[in-house]
Amino acid sequence: MEKFFIVKEALKRVKRFNLTGRTLEFKIKPIPTGKEPVSWIKEAINEMIQKGTEGLAHEDQVSRDDIWDMISGVYQSNSTGFSTETFCLGVTSVKMPAGKGRGRVYNTFNEESSKRQGIIVINNKDNLCLPRALVVAIAQRAKDPKFRKVRRDIGMFQTKRAVELCDHAGVVIPEAGAGIPELQQFQRYLSEYKIVVYQYGNKGRDVIFQGGTEGPTINLLYHESHYNVITSLTAAFCCSYYCEECHVPYNSKNHHKCGGTCPACQQSPVCSKGVAVTCADCQRSFRGQQCYDNHKSSVCKEIYRCSDCFKVAKRGRKHTCGEIFCKICNTHVPSDHLCYMQPDAGKPKTADTLFVFYDLETRQEKQQQDGSLLHEPNLCVLASRCSTCISDGTLYFCQACGFRLIVYKDTVIKRFMKYLLGARQKFKQVVVIAHNGQAFDHQFILNYILTQADLTPELIMRGTKIISMVVGNVKLLDSLNYFPMALSKLPKAFGLGDEFKKGYFPHLFNIEANANYVGPLPPIEYYGADNMKEGDRAALIKWHNEKVASGAVFDFQKELVEYCVSDVGILTAACLKFREQLLDTGNVCPFTEACTIASACNKVYRRNFLKPSTIGIIPKGGYRCRDNQSKIATQWLVWEEKQREMDIIHSAKQQETRVAGVKVDGYCPDTNQVFEFHGCYYHGCPRCIKYRRNDYSYDDPTVTAESRHEATVAKTARLRGLGYEVIEMWECEFRRHLQKNEELRVYTENHPLVATTPLNPRDAFYGGRTGNTTEYYKCAPGEKIKYVDVCSLYPWVCKYGKFPVGHPKVHVGDDYLHHPVLPLKMNNKLMFVLCRTCGEELNANECRHNDEERILIGTWGLEEVKKALEKGYQMQEVYEVWSYKTEQFEKVAKQDGLFTGMMNKFIKVKQQASGWPSHCSTEEEKKRYVEEFLKREDVHLEYVEICENPGLRSLAKLILNSFWGKLGQRENQPKTSIVRTPEEFFGMLTNPSIYVNSALPINELTLVVNWEHREEAYDSLATVNVVIAAYVTTQARLKLYSYLELLGDRVLYYDTDSVIYIARDNEYAVPTGEFLGDMTDELESYGPGSYITEFVSGGPKNYAYRVFSTRDKEERVVCKVKGISLNYAASQLVNFETIKNMILEPLSTRPVCITSRNILRTKEHEVITVQQTKMYKPLSTKRRFLDDHSSVPYGFKKCRLIYTP
Repeated sequence: MEKFFIVKEALKRVKRFNLTGRTLEFKIKPIPTGKEPVSWIKEAINEMIQKGTEGLAHEDQVSRDDIWDMISGVYQSNSTGFSTETFCLGVTSVKMPAGKGRGRVYNTFNEESSKRQGIIVINNKDNLCLPRALVVAIAQRAKDPKFRKVRRDIGMFQTKRAVELCDHAGVVIPEAGAGIPELQQFQRYLSEYKIVVYQYGNKGRDVIFQGGTEGPTINLLYHESHYNVITSLTAAFCCSYYCEECHVPYNSKNHHKCGGTCPACQQSPVCSKGVAVTCADCQRSFRGQQCYDNHKSSVCKEIYRCSDCFKVAKRGRKHTCGEIFCKICNTHVPSDHLCYMQPDAGKPKTADTLFVFYDLETRQEKQQQDGSLLHEPNLCVLASRCSTCISDGTLYFCQACGFRLIVYKDTVIKRFMKYLLGARQKFKQVVVIAHNGQAFDHQFILNYILTQADLTPELIMRGTKIISMVVGNVKLLDSLNYFPMALSKLPKAFGLGDEFKKGYFPHLFNIEANANYVGPLPPIEYYGADNMKEGDRAALIKWHNEKVASGAVFDFQKELVEYCVSDVGILTAACLKFREQLLDTGNVCPFTEACTIASACNKVYRRNFLKPSTIGIIPKGGYRCRDNQSKIATQWLVWEEKQREMDIIHSAKQQETRVAGVKVDGYCPDTNQVFEFHGCYYHGCPRCIKYRRNDYSYDDPTVTAESRHEATVAKTARLRGLGYEVIEMWECEFRRHLQKNEELRVYTENHPLVATTPLNPRDAFYGGRTGNTTEYYKCAPGEKIKYVDVCSLYPWVCKYGKFPVGHPKVHVGDDYLHHPVLPLKMNNKLMFVLCRTCGEELNANECRHNDEERILIGTWGLEEVKKALEKGYQMQEVYEVWSYKTEQFEKVAKQDGLFTGMMNKFIKVKQQASGWPSHCSTEEEKKRYVEEFLKREDVHLEYVEICENPGLRSLAKLILNSFWGKLGQRENQPKTSIVRTPEEFFGMLTNPSIYVNSALPINELTLVVNWEHREEAYDSLATVNVVIAAYVTTQARLKLYSYLELLGDRVLYYDTDSVIYIARDNEYAVPTGEFLGDMTDELESYGPGSYITEFVSGGPKNYAYRVFSTRDKEERVVCKVKGISLNYAASQLVNFETIKNMILEPLSTRPVCITSRNILRTKEHEVITVQQTKMYKPLSTKRRFLDDHSSVPYGFKKCRLIYTP
């Protein structure tokens, strides 16, 4: 019986791109009593995948674990279970062009082709239309006297030649017909020709395949699995002229100018390939005599090929073999050098800049087929500030940027885009900001670009959210990425004054029928009162009652504009104040020089505090593999050692091997043999990279696949010329050997140099410790539950912590603990276990595993390992150690830590902007406070500067908490491209340097493609060092652990920087204070000495408690559940009592369903409102919970006492 049923199914085909998109919405059936939830859900997902991928090729199948890895993130630090009761599985399949027989009568393609003199129709009933088309085209090109027989297949001439071509080229035509892989094989065999395949229907503009070779061109026409031959491009595409370089048809000879450039002589058009000619002056090879003659007057005096290292260099510039230009270090350095993060000597980019702040209001009354409501903008308000008028808040009109407040009431997106495209002509840069623009306002802009404009923006996306969108010199940003808070919180956070206050508006009343409404206030339901927090709801109801009682008149148009103008005013004032303060304190403009608060803070540090040669940039492959010696290359070398019974020197054993001044993969001095493993990407393999071989590489824009291959051939020839025996192996060839040779595969995969993979520092970058150790606890007499958290945990770590500097030296080579020390990522969660197998299996019983099964294998910071050894862990084996020199703040020794300078500056700013503490009322108390702060934090507060300034305090707090995050950024981030031609799309799918993750059709002409670089192709980022980021989180976890180990089993809950624990008389109580790193009382807002009397938790970030307020002398209830917005309506369903009942009576309570209307984004970047149902139930999976609602870690064993006489 299936464990799911299908709710909805949709199918979309885009013929132009041979793309089919299938969307299935599933609902998992209720989990039967007694079934283990995770296993049940995994099995259901497996069934769903099988259903969703019906009909796909085997190699395209995705596994259950692939999907589970994506969706089980819901469980990470979240025990509410899956957020929705339905799962939507989208499957996009691309049928690469493949041809066989006609299959059916072509009413348009073949009939039309037969009528055109420039096309030869291939008539066949087998799957050989591609080889048939090729032999016909070759016969026509070669003026074969038997061309007529080949064309018409008289005497089976065409059939025989097609079969022979397949045999000679080693091509087996699939039953479904030949496609791009087969075209690539034919192109490799027919190297004297250049094969070009055009897509039928767009007059030759759409090319789906183009060989990378030069020579006579074989042109084919493709449509719906069939190939025909093109003998005349102008006749085939009904034009007077056709540019084969640009694939553009035109009728007037002077109306097209080709932009193609020959990569050899760098002249236009591209030179045809003939007999190679080598220049004695520049040592470069050219495509023929004409190409050689061209270069003499163009580039021969400018560039040359070095005869020692084979690299092309510029004349007049010093060239040193083995050196490269490093984009990070911004200078020429040895190719094996180690980079450092560079101080930023730049200045803020503020001149000739226009800032545009905008907000949209939308109607949501157009119902879609799926029941969702489409949002349609009916108002846009924008405020502009340019370099001329930015400091003047009173101007109505600016001579440079025009009217500073503009309102659009119809066709708002089109008019707003027209405004922006006009503004970009007047200013060097235009920065456009909306609050939550990434999820709402900017979506309308991107949808307009995709569907109505011929623009290609540069996008930085997170899913469907738009982090940054750049169109020429216009950049769209989201202020939420700088200050993560609701717009209504900004006036207080930045001290904007009472005139800036977000009002109320009945968004559900915004429908076309009410456009001209004037009358009494709309009913409270239109204001979405039940979707507000309880306090906000009460304030709204009070305001609404007062307005109704006063007889207020509601003029819809006036209220709508005023409400939106007010929002834009708040946004403008907050952003400009934030910008001004960051310019003053950090000399950085956050909006022109960054797109998030983390990147802005990183620039503040590099511009003001970073010392040269301090923070090392970790090489892309780590330190052991920074010579790009891949695992597969090592496999080949160790196999050669075994087969030849010799010792080969290579970088898996030491840093590098050089022979005759050049680096080689392996060398045996006893036999004078050089071993070269050619990675297909790095060496431009002509078999794997068949076309676009002259495109410049992303990771090194000075080289192409062709130049890499030429350098490889030249290097090998030189080594052989010097008398060395060179043994070569191409990556693709060795991979075939691995598939066929079982002995080879088993030996190399288990070899110590291969099996022990190099240390990946990102594996040590874990998050905070979050979890519950108790599901329910009620205080007994003499007990109180305390809730404390660390004051500014991450700033404390950054100031006082120990951090690595420079580059490391690379060294290769307890059973009843209540709180384990070392973190591990298991089941897509961060867990702390004592037994690996128990954690992987979520074993609910006492551990019975042996030491081999219990052992933990991972990557950790040394400080965490030291603590583990202190707590009784035993180290069995060390695979690799990176040993750094470290820096740490020492007050007595007057030694700063790595980040002490920046931390102290903004600690001072924050503390001064906080004003005087409540206990400082006299001059003596104020002086004592300044002295005490200096003594404790080594920061001298300026007495006269201590004055409450909410904006400055918010800025300093944001910087202190956000600064370190950029250091841990993932380097190979997915990218998003807008694709409008099949050639570009198919080129991406077959590009050896990238992986295509997804392709979403917007319409018949446009795709949104998500992709990322291959591991070999991406560059290390100049602003990232994940080791330092890992040190931050490691020391933060250890700070929290220092309290957990003292509290033991009295801990009820912990979350990164906070602990909820049972306090008893005469037992250790966590001391509290007010300085950096001190624990503070989280319940103090209820009155000094307030405490929790009853606590319940349904999992990580899912808890509720009753707190006794000493100030009000009564109990209050607090409930927090990640994944559910506990507004008024939801809090009636999920609250303290709900969670408590579900914990104490699990068999008699059902999951709670919460239905809400949510704003979502579609793949086409439309904004819709949908009704969703979330299902809540407690789920604690990070520890093994016992019958009394307490818990022990997975792998926990009871302490056994051994009695001796």
